[in-house]
Amino acid sequence: MLDLDYKVLKILYRSSKPVKVGELSKLLELPHSTVGTCIKRLEKGNYVIYKRYQPVNLSEKGINLAIELIRHAKLMEILLIEELDINIEEAHEESEKFNLILSCNIINRICEKYNHPNKSPCGEVILNSNDCYCEEIKKLR
Repeated sequence: MLDLDYKVLKILYRSSKPVKVGELSKLLELPHSTVGTCIKRLEKGNYVIYKRYQPVNLSEKGINLAIELIRHAKLMEILLIEELDINIEEAHEESEKFNLILSCNIINRICEKYNHPNKSPCGEVILNSNDCYCEEIKKLR
């Protein structure tokens, strides 16, 4: 998975309303064509539902992948704070950089090490996806 794909999934998941490609382009400060190519890639993988000139919506598969990716980032934040005594803001920034690099096996070991936490250091709930999406993440790398 590309970093851009991850960012788009996160924005769509956290948005309270459907988002158009142009809005995503402005939020990400990227050309419309770049974001459009990303949406096509995500649509091909059945992660988003998109019709030209309409807002982009996450599919159920996309929602679950976004939840899993956010879960990975939150667990990495916990590791960075607990083991390296990094502040919350820095841990958040660093976890975003590493999110697509660490394997699901490592993420699950972090989860076990901290007794399957249900909240991140900033108090955000750590959700679990309906299914394991580790194979999906691996395919997208």
